[in-house]
Parts: sequence; C-alpha cells; structure tokens
Amino acid sequence: MLRSVISLFSMLGPSILVIPTELALATDNPNVQWIAPGDPAMAKAHEKSEQGLDGFLEKLRNPPPGTENYSIKLGFTDKGKNVALTTDQMAPNVEFMWVYQIKASGDHFTALLGDTPEYINNIKPDDRVEFEKSDIFDWLYIENGKVKGNHTACPLLLAGPKEQLEQYREIYGIVCD
Repeated sequence: MLRSVISLFSMLGPSILVIPTELALATDNPNVQWIAPGDPAMAKAHEKSEQGLDGFLEKLRNPPPGTENYSIKLGFTDKGKNVALTTDQMAPNVEFMWVYQIKASGDHFTALLGDTPEYINNIKPDDRVEFEKSDIFDWLYIENGKVKGNHTACPLLLAGPKEQLEQYREIYGIVCD
C-alpha cells in the first residue's frame, strides 16, 4: 500500500510507502494517508515527474536565483544488510523517502536520507545514498517560496481531507489537476 506522512512536509514533500497489508492495518497514525498499489493517479504523477526530470536536473546542477531545497524521492527496500532502490510501485516492502544535499556526477548521484524510515531497517536519517537517474521516483525544489515538482503529493492530498489540500495549495503553491 502507498502512504504519505503529511507531517514530514518539513522536507516539503510526503513520503510514500509500500508495505504488506497486515502492517498497514496495524498502524493507527492520523497523519498517514494510504493509497493502493498501482493507483492510476500515482502512476500518472510518477509519469509527470519523469517528464520534468531533465529540467529539474539542469536546475539542480546550476540553481537559478530564488531556488532552494532541492530534494529527490527514492524507493528503498531492505536487501540483506543493505538497501536496494526501485521505482516499481507494485514491488513489495518499498518505502519511498526523500533525500537532500544532492551531489551530481553525470547520471550518478549521492545524497543524504531526509526521512525517518518506518519499515526499512537498513538505513537511517542522514545516511549517504548513492543512486542513478533511473532510480528517481519524484523530485522537488522551492522557487520563490513555492513548491515545484513533488507530483506525488497530489494523489496523496486528493485522497485526504479537502481542507488539507486547500492548506497545502495556499501555503506551498501545490496545484493538483
């Protein structure tokens, strides 16, 4: 199941998580919004993110004035004593989380994990992560105080309370189709 921890908007983007159903039913966090795996709106959001990725990466490499807080969302899964990355929304036991302080070298990147994993055990906040362009699930940055990107926020916000959507639209400038 996909979920978002809206309280993590301090990173200016929700985390998304795929977990087994029995774990999803055991949680009782009022800040968590669940979305079914393979949700068409989430698939469309990921596709929209991919379409704007090259423009985002250009800005990341040479940030224009008025832009800041560049972040990338990656899908993590435990693999032995390490983690593996995936963009597959249907893969089991994947937790989608944001990374920041991104350094680029061609299509290879390093960054620090910005979220606190809830289900992934082999990584913790501020751990260094290495990834490729093909591993990127979503991206965001702030331009003149407004969020650009973060396409995966819309399916999460649209599934939640309308007041929350309006609040994020007003505060962060997020516009959902």
